[in-house]
Amino acid sequence: MTHRKSKVCSLAQALAGIADGAKIIAAGAHYNNIPMALVRELIRQRVKGIEIIPTPSAGLWVDMLIGAGAVSKVHVSYIGMEFLGLAPNFRRAAESKAIVIEEKDEPTIFHGLRAAGSGLPFVALPPLQKMTDLPKVNPQTYREIIDPFTGELAIAIAPLAPDIAFIHFAKCDPYGNGVSIGGRHMEDIIAKASKRVIVSAEEIVSTEEITAAPTRTTLPGVMVDAVVHAPWGCYPGTCPGVYGYDRAHLEHYYEFARKGQTQAYLDRYVFGSDGDAALINSVSKEHLAGLRLG
Repeated sequence: MTHRKSKVCSLAQALAGIADGAKIIAAGAHYNNIPMALVRELIRQRVKGIEIIPTPSAGLWVDMLIGAGAVSKVHVSYIGMEFLGLAPNFRRAAESKAIVIEEKDEPTIFHGLRAAGSGLPFVALPPLQKMTDLPKVNPQTYREIIDPFTGELAIAIAPLAPDIAFIHFAKCDPYGNGVSIGGRHMEDIIAKASKRVIVSAEEIVSTEEITAAPTRTTLPGVMVDAVVHAPWGCYPGTCPGVYGYDRAHLEHYYEFARKGQTQAYLDRYVFGSDGDAALINSVSKEHLAGLRLG
């Protein structure tokens, strides 16, 4: 009988070998299910020149990587801090042209990922983008074509194929079968589009627990390359069904970023001698307990 090999490893092992200039995507929306433990490890590995392909609604993780000086290009639908306003590092970098910006709408990001995951050379959409300035701003992204069936105008968009995908789950077994307790955020589309998929999880559970409720499996392990046990792996964001976001710490980060002092934040909470535990250990157990759901 052949036994499957566990995919569980450390943060450093999971992210080993990510090269400068890699195309990175992280699942999640706004502050929900963002794989911040993986992002912080990427910063500690000092990878540079990253090209970010975000989900349609991204913020904290993109802003932090920009503040760390790790980013060269961002595909943009929305990069913001939700109730805190615009993402400060992203805004400064965009205004100063320190990074390359490719503006896209939500359908372009979604269908670009779907095209990559399906092995399609492009996806044709109705010409709704013609009602916006997007084709003028990014002619390399939007190409006018003629629908061969109707003879009408259509818009072709290219695939978006990340090198690395970061995805966080509430539960995962050692082989990468992951479960989100809250809403889903394109995890399957992202995994199919990406060359390498790294998963972090609040809890590593048995395969028997996963198979006991198979319809709740968000992503099958066959798509996953590495699994990291990362309690509080979304902090200061929220892992739906497990804990809520920490507004106080989000405001704390925002003030550092707004003042152009992100490096000071990183030195304190990311590059600490305790690794990713440095951030969690800085928060009182009572405060963390108050974020728990259920």
